[in-house]
Amino acid sequence: MIAALSRYLTILRWLPTYGGDLLRGDVIAGLSLAAFAIPESIAYATLAGLPPATGLYCYLVGGVAYAFFGTSRQVAIGPTSAIALLIASSLMPLAHGDVARYALLAAATASLVGVICIIGRFVRVGYIVNFISSVVLTGFKTGAALFIASTQLPKIFGVPGGSGSFFERIGALAVQLPHAHLPDIVLGVTAVAALLVLTHRFPGRPTTIAVVVAILLLMHVDALQHLGIELVGRIPNGLPFPSFPVLTLSNDDLGQLIPIALACFILAYVETVTTGRSFAEAHGDTTDPDEELLALGAANLATGAFHGFPVSGGMSQSAVNDLAGARSPVALVVTAGTIGVVLLFLAAFFSVTPEALLGAIVVVAAIHLVRVDDIVKVWRASRHEFWVATFAAVAVLATGLLSGVMWAVGFSLLMVLARSCRPAIAVLGELPGTTMFVNVEFNPNAIVRDDVLAVRTYGPWEYFNAAFIRGRILRIVDASPTKLGLVVIDFSASPSLDVQSVEVLRAIDNDLDKRGIRLRLARLYDETANKLRRMHDLREPFDPHQSVHDIVTSYRSG
Repeated sequence: MIAALSRYLTILRWLPTYGGDLLRGDVIAGLSLAAFAIPESIAYATLAGLPPATGLYCYLVGGVAYAFFGTSRQVAIGPTSAIALLIASSLMPLAHGDVARYALLAAATASLVGVICIIGRFVRVGYIVNFISSVVLTGFKTGAALFIASTQLPKIFGVPGGSGSFFERIGALAVQLPHAHLPDIVLGVTAVAALLVLTHRFPGRPTTIAVVVAILLLMHVDALQHLGIELVGRIPNGLPFPSFPVLTLSNDDLGQLIPIALACFILAYVETVTTGRSFAEAHGDTTDPDEELLALGAANLATGAFHGFPVSGGMSQSAVNDLAGARSPVALVVTAGTIGVVLLFLAAFFSVTPEALLGAIVVVAAIHLVRVDDIVKVWRASRHEFWVATFAAVAVLATGLLSGVMWAVGFSLLMVLARSCRPAIAVLGELPGTTMFVNVEFNPNAIVRDDVLAVRTYGPWEYFNAAFIRGRILRIVDASPTKLGLVVIDFSASPSLDVQSVEVLRAIDNDLDKRGIRLRLARLYDETANKLRRMHDLREPFDPHQSVHDIVTSYRSG
């Protein structure tokens, strides 16, 4: 029974090995995340046009639901700025000014997102994230860090800020700087400095809590309350009671909400899985995209039932969770428990949270997302992939997080397609003292025989690249300074040929025959050899398992 449940309840897989050190790290991370999430979720609820406590309800139940099914140890589930903006722009026209109806629609949308996620899990749509490479993630994290910081800098400077892309936000901030509010600047810059210094000096400690509590205590001083520092506002005491808003809506309402829920699903899933993979790769872990669908679905169903709005694994809160030393999703349970205590007993204390403090926490989390070592590593390894990462970063800055990822994935796929259309073809030479034929470009000592040309193609032969392969091989043949008697094509790096490619291979055989050159094939995959036998006989029989060395030796022996 437990084994069957552990297929879906991932928490059951690692709880037996859970120890004191892990619990200590998760408690610290959970408390630190709560110190960040409380002011952040209040701000995002306000951004969505909902009561401030609504954001807290998202963290209260969403993280606990994710903890049972999630496969990422660092992802923090909660409201995000992108989803908050999407909810505000999509649902307000449907509410017609009715505040209660608006809150009901937001909760119902979260429930629909949960249903879509669970359906997606069982039809296995998680494969779509395989198109997001680690190089794209490097660019995404860098761009996301700058984009997130641009959304929070206005809070530190005490100005309204702007909207749109990173560049539009920075432009609006530059225009508003002359009207910056000095007390907000002092508080925000002090908080950033304190968080950076304490995080560096005391890694893995709850430094965020210390900074937040210290500033909140200062904000309760009467003299500071009259400086005009922007606060998040009043938070009511008490916990929400569950309900099922989807069941109370008409069919017309549900029909209008489904497209909105689909948009939220795409946004939430891409952001959650992209964030999870980012941190998993940094820690040498793995995540399961299909199980993440189930976890995200459970989180949104729970959030909808407790009067929240759609949630996802946000980059900023996950960075705080990771930075504080989260070892497992238990940290989210600690965060939820802390927020529950705050809602019951300490809501008034957090009502004086300065917006500048929230901005400082997000900016510090964004700073830690930028990994210069990863960027340098990509630059040294491949200029092509470096520009893919750069495109991902610029796309995020220019269009936002979700659109940026989509642009980056599209660009990455176009580059893959472009390379597939022009696959690499290497000239081979015999490595002295061995029977191996290797790429002469990287092995200058390899011996190339005057009357024999051996080439290796890389990647499958497909209808869209076969003509290029044919032309490239014939150009190499015609450029040979000596008279060739044999051409050997090594298929060890080409796992398949489609129907049109077989026809092209036959054409190559005929082209070489007109030049008085024999064609032999080496190291064919069994499937490829069987297709060749079924479709066409080449001029000479072939043994699919012969190596280049065997064929050349046989040719030289007559």
